[in-house]
Amino acid sequence: MNHNPRSTSSLLRFLSFLALILVSMASHAGDYANGESIFVAKCASCHKPTDEVNAAPGLAGVQERWKGNEALLYTWIKNPNAAIATGNPYVAALVGKWKAKFGLMAAQNVTDVEIDDILTYIAEYKPPVATILEPTSSGGVEVAEEGMSWVWWLVFAFAFLAVIFSLSGVKRQLQVAQSIKDGEEPQDIGYFDAFKSWAGNNLALVNIIAIFLTILILVTAWDWAARIGVYGGETVENNYRPEQPIKFSHQLHAGANEIECQYCHSSAESSKTPLIPSANVCMNCHKYINEGPVYGKTEIAKIYEAIGWDDENKEYTGLTKPIQWIKVHDLPDHVYFNHAQHVKVGQIECETCHGDVKEMEVVEQVNSLTMGWCINCHNETQVQMADNGYYDEIHARLKNSDQGVELLKEYLEDGTITAKELGGWECAKCHY
Repeated sequence: MNHNPRSTSSLLRFLSFLALILVSMASHAGDYANGESIFVAKCASCHKPTDEVNAAPGLAGVQERWKGNEALLYTWIKNPNAAIATGNPYVAALVGKWKAKFGLMAAQNVTDVEIDDILTYIAEYKPPVATILEPTSSGGVEVAEEGMSWVWWLVFAFAFLAVIFSLSGVKRQLQVAQSIKDGEEPQDIGYFDAFKSWAGNNLALVNIIAIFLTILILVTAWDWAARIGVYGGETVENNYRPEQPIKFSHQLHAGANEIECQYCHSSAESSKTPLIPSANVCMNCHKYINEGPVYGKTEIAKIYEAIGWDDENKEYTGLTKPIQWIKVHDLPDHVYFNHAQHVKVGQIECETCHGDVKEMEVVEQVNSLTMGWCINCHNETQVQMADNGYYDEIHARLKNSDQGVELLKEYLEDGTITAKELGGWECAKCHY
C-alpha cells in the first residue's frame, strides 16, 4: 500500500499544534494548581487564603500589603529572622501586632518560583463550591458532589474525536472524487480499515502514542491506588467524619463558647493519648443545662442515659450505659505517636493536625496523616528551643562539645532548627 507523506505530515502538524495548546493551557493553570498544592502542604495548617484568621492571620491581599517590599516578602517567607534583622518598619509592625498572639512564623523551605505560585493561588483564590447537605434515612447527611472538571475533559475528548472523524470523512470524499476524476473506480473503505492502513504506515507515531497512553494509565492507576484508605488532605468530601452516637457540636463548644480543647481532652499535654472525655466531664455543665441551642434536649438526654442521671429528680440512678464513640483520627498500629511530645514539648497547636475544629459541627479528618505528611512536617517545623526546658539539656550539650558546636552551626545556617535536624526522620522515632 502506498505511503502518503503529505497526510502524515499534516497529521503530525495538527497533533503538534494540539499538544502546544494543551501544554500552554497546563502551564497557565499549573501556577495556580501548584500554588494550591504547596499552600495546602505548607501554609494551610495556620493560614487561610482569605481574610479569615485561623492559627495565624489570613493572607488575602498579602501582595498589596507588601507592595514596595516584594523582595523582603520573599525573605520573610523563607527566613522571618532575616527579614526582622533588616529593621524594616513594616516587618517590625507585623511582628509587634501578631507575634504575641501566634508566635513567629517558622522559616519555610520554598523557592522563589514556589512562592510565586503560592501568591498566585492566594491572589486568584476560588472558594470551593458550596455543598448542600441532605438528610439521610439514618439522620446523617449526604454531601453533594463538588466540581465537574472531568466533564470538560470528556467534552474535549468527544469534540476532538468529532473533528478527527469529520476530517477523515472529508478526506475520503475527496479521494473518491479524485478517483472518479481520474477515471478510476472509487474505493470507499470503512473507518476501521482506514485506521489500520494509517497505523501501518505510521508505526513509529502509533508506538509513541501507545507508550504515552500506557504511562498515563499506569500513573493514574498508581495515584488512585495510593489514595485507597487515605482520608483528608484534598477536598472536604474526602474527609472522614463518622456519625457519632451522640451529636456534639465542636463549633458550639470550642467555637462559640470558647472551651479549651484540653478541658475535655485533658491528657493531651501529659500523655500519649489525648483522652476521650467521659460523660462525667459533660455533666460539669449539663447537670444544670438540659437543653442546647443546636439539638435541643435530644442529645443531652443521651448523655443522661449514659451517665445514669435522673434530670427530673436531680440524682444519679446508678444505671449507666457506655458511649461507643467512633474514633476519627486513627493511626496504624505500627505507628507510635505521643501527644504530649508534640503538644507540651513541641508546642504544636491542635489545629496543625486536626484542622480548625472550632468551625466544625462534626469533627472530621482534614489532613491525610500519612507518613509523607508527617515527615514533611518534621522537615519544615521549627523546634521551639527558647524558654523550653525540654531542650535545655540538648542545647547545653551542643554548646559544650566541639562536635556539638559544629552541628549547631550547621543547624543554624538558615536560622532555624527543625525536628528533622534533631532526629525527626529517624525510623525508630515512630516505628520500634
